[in-house]
Amino acid sequence: MAPSAPGRLASWLRAAVPDLPSAKTVALDSLAALGSQFALLLLLVIVGVCFLPSGHHGGFGDWLATAALLAGLALRGTASASASGASDDSGSFGSGGFGDGSGFGDGGGFRGAGALDLTVQPILLTCTALLAVWWFARRREALSPASTTARIVGRSATAALVHATVMSVLVAVAHAHSGYGLEMDDDLPVSFDIGVKVWPMLFYAFALVFLADCAARSRSRLWPAVRRASARWSDWTGAAVTAACATAGLLAVSFVASLVYIVVGNTGDLGFGTSLAVALFGAPNVAILLGGGLMGATLGSSVDGTASAQVGWMGSSAPGLHRADEAGLLSGGVPAAACLLLLLTVLVFVPFAVRHAFGRDPRERTWKVLGIGVVMAALWGVLALLVNVSASMSGGLQLSMLISASGGTRIDMSSGLREPGSMLVAFAWGVLIALAARYLTRPLAGAFPRLAARVTRLPGQAVHPQWAALLADALGRGGHPTPAFLLPSLTEPLTNPPLSVNRRRARAITTALGVVVLLGAGGVVAHQVIAAKVYGPRNAAEDYLDAVSEGRAADALAQLSDRPSAGPLLNDAALGAQLKAAPLRDVKVEDVDGDDEHATVSVSYRVGGHERTADLNMVADDEHKHFGLWPRWKVSDGLAHIEVTAPSALDSVRVNGKRVPATDGTTGELTVFPGAVSTGASDGSALLEVGGDSLLTVEPGATGASAQLTLGLTGAGEQAVRKAVRDALTSCLSAATDLEPEGCPVYGYSFDTVSDVRWSLDTEPEVDVQVDDASGDITVDGSFDAEVTYTATDSFDDSDAGTEERETDTYTFTGSTDFSTGKPTVEFDD
Repeated sequence: MAPSAPGRLASWLRAAVPDLPSAKTVALDSLAALGSQFALLLLLVIVGVCFLPSGHHGGFGDWLATAALLAGLALRGTASASASGASDDSGSFGSGGFGDGSGFGDGGGFRGAGALDLTVQPILLTCTALLAVWWFARRREALSPASTTARIVGRSATAALVHATVMSVLVAVAHAHSGYGLEMDDDLPVSFDIGVKVWPMLFYAFALVFLADCAARSRSRLWPAVRRASARWSDWTGAAVTAACATAGLLAVSFVASLVYIVVGNTGDLGFGTSLAVALFGAPNVAILLGGGLMGATLGSSVDGTASAQVGWMGSSAPGLHRADEAGLLSGGVPAAACLLLLLTVLVFVPFAVRHAFGRDPRERTWKVLGIGVVMAALWGVLALLVNVSASMSGGLQLSMLISASGGTRIDMSSGLREPGSMLVAFAWGVLIALAARYLTRPLAGAFPRLAARVTRLPGQAVHPQWAALLADALGRGGHPTPAFLLPSLTEPLTNPPLSVNRRRARAITTALGVVVLLGAGGVVAHQVIAAKVYGPRNAAEDYLDAVSEGRAADALAQLSDRPSAGPLLNDAALGAQLKAAPLRDVKVEDVDGDDEHATVSVSYRVGGHERTADLNMVADDEHKHFGLWPRWKVSDGLAHIEVTAPSALDSVRVNGKRVPATDGTTGELTVFPGAVSTGASDGSALLEVGGDSLLTVEPGATGASAQLTLGLTGAGEQAVRKAVRDALTSCLSAATDLEPEGCPVYGYSFDTVSDVRWSLDTEPEVDVQVDDASGDITVDGSFDAEVTYTATDSFDDSDAGTEERETDTYTFTGSTDFSTGKPTVEFDD
């Protein structure tokens, strides 16, 4: 039986397999392309390590590993970092120190592992890698062209296979356990690994290299096919060219805008050099993100996952994690004035819309509205996918210490342009480009024929002869010279109405466009100026301190982010008393530092003639904006907190003229406005004298400030105490009816039975008055002479009628004074 003929697929595969010499050449070219890309990355790494902190520059092995990591990321590889470790000091991991499951013991251990997978594609490095593949393949194909398309596919597949295989080996070998001086301690039982996952990168490396190599080798066959497809699908070809050119123009403008921001804007902690390096390194990524934002696409980030924990016998919990943050011109989250940036997108897209119209016959009334929109949607869907950053984290930990515990987590994160939204927004812009090409081309070309002639030099489809003739005719009728590339069109018969070159109409269009541009550009500038000069943190800080200095308590409280409830010391009366004691004047802003959400304003002012400085922490309130455009800046720590310590003899004190209760010698924490806070006794008295910190100066946000009050006696008060001692002695002596009266510092003794006892003060008492500075207690001591008379009767002689006795002696006393009734009263000690 004769063997059957091979099938068509088998024959094609047999034809595609390259011969051994060709396979070797292709493999060498693929290795040369990979080597050139790796050399470029190694050079970038060596330059980049110069900016690393001292001691973390690493060695040549670290540089090679980093270059391999970047090469893998460029071909859409996934960077993976993992850490794992275990330690069992107790000898019985997971069961506690005793090994009986009790969870208690002398030691403990742990066992854990965690991993982070990150996918971020630096498009610039992807382009350099594919450019190297394309260059070597084109050069080799020019020296030894393949005879059939199957041969080209076979060579490209061989090159892609070699490239992907060597890249896989390279990233596997470059898998690192440490780097850049991050050597792990031998005593720490934790291992750390970082590298690129092989399998995801293997697929993308093969696909991307195959496409680049095949395009380079089939270039001579590809262009005729493209031209044939262009003739057959002219509408879609023109839409694709316009969409690609408009997108390229927008990306170029976006990248320039990012560089301008780095030069003139606030780059925060990154600094100018680092920000510039990051922008240049990720130039396409930055341009795509910013360009999508200018069109109105949404930039966002999301976090999803779960985290679980279990402690011994207490059960477990696994709360879900979910968070999504979005920002965009259409979805919110950005200042309303940012919508003025749409003007920039319009100014980029309109010239390409006009250029698109120049490639078509102006007589055509049928136009494909959806063509450019569909291509734009597909193009921006791919771009959004390329710049999307995704990461996943997973890990688990088990502990065996005093209490056994275990936990685990799984989190997925993504950030970048939202693909569905980007496609929808790009589709809308594509439709607007088509509408602009249909309705704006004739009036704009007639009003600006010289500018329209320059637009024809933009990349795109060949200019249609009728449009060339119309532009040449309009330039001639307007008295403008005709460019050399339009001179042949002067002989082309016009089959369309000529363009209107009415000067009045041209001036009207020019004025209208100028107004739009000026309003748009001026609006952006005005927005920045107003945000910084009128409604910025500087002005908010000044308004707050001005309100304090002018005694407007309600206005000052309105400037606070966390406005406290009205208190006895946060009203106009208390603030007025504070300013009367020491005015707050000459408020000046020295410096402002911060970002769009937080700022620190350094201010200086004078309190009672003395200059003070302070830092006000400001926060932006995006929920309540000025006219819906500019955030309201509020002071987050504008008030001060003090505590007044008073003698226990005072049940209240006065702070800024307001009576404040004092319990156990303290008022507790009081909230006051910054400035000079006056303190003193709650009620004035001619007898008591309150001293100490009568004027305490506090700054905004101050905490822990304390005023210490002291208590003393005036001259009249001391005389009143002496009189109170005499009155107390006189009173107790006059009321005494025995030789040892209770509550009176006198005593007598007799062996007989006494009766008719009468005490009297014989001399003025000598009184010494002491005041305790800490407690404010007023004590007295001294001496006096007292006389006692009584009748003594012999207890053993019933016939004794009694004898009158008289005795005089000197006595001493101690006691305390009480001013609670306003006048001093004295109580003697036992």
